[in-house]
Amino acid sequence: MDRAGNRTVPEELLLLHADPRDGRIRTPSSFHRVLAGGVLVELLVTGAISVDGRRITGYQPLGRHDPVTAAVLAGLGRSGKRRPPALDAAVRRVPRSAVAAFLHALAGQGLVRVEQHRFLGVIPRRRFRATVPGVAQEIAGRLRASVLSVPGGPAPVERDRQLAALLGVARLDRRLYPGPENKQLRRAVRVLARELPVARAVKRVLGSDAAAASA
Repeated sequence: MDRAGNRTVPEELLLLHADPRDGRIRTPSSFHRVLAGGVLVELLVTGAISVDGRRITGYQPLGRHDPVTAAVLAGLGRSGKRRPPALDAAVRRVPRSAVAAFLHALAGQGLVRVEQHRFLGVIPRRRFRATVPGVAQEIAGRLRASVLSVPGGPAPVERDRQLAALLGVARLDRRLYPGPENKQLRRAVRVLARELPVARAVKRVLGSDAAAASA
């Protein structure tokens, strides 16, 4: 059963990558950086950390978190005793293995199915498919309401604005909101990606990774 109220930001980032045709979750090689941003957003919107500009300025180990997020929070607490850690550094500290950890967490909730296969008939690989039809579209519709909120309408949900900003960094808004009728929405998502601190940190880290790879 889908448990929308219990999904974390990293989990929803993964579910938004589900192919609308077959449910297969496909992510680019750089996705672990975007997922790292999702971990930090989860900490931010639950009040575990506070952010000012490029730095994490507050640390409050409140509430319960998944193992990956809890480990990141503990690391931030240790480093914060010396100096408030930079957001960019915090993004880099989230391990690449976090992607698999969250996929398996989704499988444990029944939201994702794990399929075993062999690449070239030899190398063992795993595929992940969303098991709830239309889950990505459901999340995308919810984000639309917050991104395009208007005066007098429902108040935008900060969690959804932060998640939408990460979609902009990942360029996933083009797939989720295609066509000229969604031009305003895509523009608003890109504005959030430029303005919100966590999304901006992810963009800087991705840019640094690209520069290092081409050097």
